[in-house]
Amino acid sequence: MDLFLILIILLMVVLVLLSAYFACSETAYTGMNLIRVKNLAYEGNKKAEKAVRIYEDYDKLLTTTLIGNSVVNITIAALATMLFSDLMGVAWGVGTATLFTATVILVFAEVTPKTMAKRNAERYALWLAGSMHIVMVILTPITWAFIKLANFLARNAKNDSAETPSFTEDELHVMIDEVTEEGALEKSEGELIKSAMQFDDIKVSEMYTPRSNITVVDVKTGSEELKELFLESEYSRIPVFEGSVDRIIGAVHMKDFFSRYVIGEQFTAEDIIMPVKFVPENTSIAVLLSDLQKMHIHLAVVLDNFGKTLGIVTMEDILEELVGDIWDESDEAIYPIHEDKDGSFVVPGEAGMADMMKRIGVEFDAGDFHGHSVSEFMSQRIEGIPKRGDIVDLGGSRITVKSMKSRRVKEARICTSKNVKCPDDQEN
Repeated sequence: MDLFLILIILLMVVLVLLSAYFACSETAYTGMNLIRVKNLAYEGNKKAEKAVRIYEDYDKLLTTTLIGNSVVNITIAALATMLFSDLMGVAWGVGTATLFTATVILVFAEVTPKTMAKRNAERYALWLAGSMHIVMVILTPITWAFIKLANFLARNAKNDSAETPSFTEDELHVMIDEVTEEGALEKSEGELIKSAMQFDDIKVSEMYTPRSNITVVDVKTGSEELKELFLESEYSRIPVFEGSVDRIIGAVHMKDFFSRYVIGEQFTAEDIIMPVKFVPENTSIAVLLSDLQKMHIHLAVVLDNFGKTLGIVTMEDILEELVGDIWDESDEAIYPIHEDKDGSFVVPGEAGMADMMKRIGVEFDAGDFHGHSVSEFMSQRIEGIPKRGDIVDLGGSRITVKSMKSRRVKEARICTSKNVKCPDDQEN
């Protein structure tokens, strides 16, 4: 084999590597996670900064890789034809060269490099950033001409198509669900992000407390009446009206009230009134939250189109739309009660014993019971750890352990005098 053929073979090897380079570059930049690379760039990674700049000029990148790949592959085919024609003659050389070129390009310059780049897109994008930048600069005159030509040919399609965002809100929801399933986000974190995305879409009309359920006070109300109202309602702020509820003029704060009351000062609601925010019912709660923060106000009055009071919204109400229910020390949780067809009631073990009996309508004498929950009551009466089927007789009613969890009563069944026979009696 003479020196000329050896040079052709070496040149073909170099060209195959170049073809693999362009194929790998195209796939790496097409498949890379731009957000992840941008995060690296923000942290000061120079290669990531260059990779982001290359990606942002995607038309030039794509044109560069396509031109480079096409020129290299055509050259490989021409050299292969020359090589095999010289070795085998024209009749057999052309067919052999075609088969050889297709196999080599597909295996070594397309499938393999693109598979590798797809699996490690960000790593390859950063690794190739410097060299790709140089290639793009060198081929700028050629890529410029092709981009102009492509834009000219596609100008009608471009004018007809509307600009669309990179991600829609629905697509972001799907992305968050996928990331949560992969374990990169906790479920609670994912839910919080989705709540924040929906936050701006919620209107005040969807979540205000209606006027029929609010506690208000007349502006002329004296300190003793105010004290009773605060103690009875347990609210930290109470709206103040003048004449009627449709003329709310502010609110009184429990803190301001008791700071004067404890020193024996005589005053009315008018003396300690604080401003409130007035908003129409179609106001976004995101806008309202921002306004309340700026004004250092915690309560807003919702008005209809005629200026009449529809209800109120507090800062806590808005935050609960974002993060869920917020409980403070004085709040009492409301536990569900399930009534079966036989008239018995299934209640949670963690629920308050006295509260459950009151809601069911059964008189309850706590006696020497100093605990709180149904589970604690059962443990004290049984004098040990309850088990499923244990019964405590209260005279007019009885409580049966329905299920257990971690040595505590999970659910209990309460049978009143109205029941002929409890289901749990039949089970035991």
